[in-house]
Amino acid sequence: MELEQSAGIVIYNSGKYLLLNYGKSRITANRWGLTKGRIERNETVIEAALREASEETGIKDISILEEFKHKITYYFTRGQNRIKKTVIYLIGISSTDDVRISEEHIGYQWATYEKSLEMLTFENTRKVIRAAERYLRENELVKKP
Repeated sequence: MELEQSAGIVIYNSGKYLLLNYGKSRITANRWGLTKGRIERNETVIEAALREASEETGIKDISILEEFKHKITYYFTRGQNRIKKTVIYLIGISSTDDVRISEEHIGYQWATYEKSLEMLTFENTRKVIRAAERYLRENELVKKP
């Protein structure tokens, strides 16, 4: 089994989370998720997460809350290979709401916490949003949209 490690950011801006539409998958017509991508050689988790966020959204002004890390693991198949993927998510605060998505996405939406839970395709990603919301509330960083 191959192992793959990625980093991602829960991008938060004025009470809303940035969700990305990855389009059609084998499971669903609209797969909604968060920014993430593989950690490249000699990259830290933070460097990879910021690079992926910039590549996927065009957003560069992201302040990482380094105390928050939420790890998820899942399995998928690529060709004949079974992959065990681990993603480490961080929270990033941004004041930019202008998004320029990459070609790997077909859309985006800034969504409230409640709307995010409705839109996200996978339960493990909803767990990331729940953990991020809890962290932001506990640290009094939640803003009402």
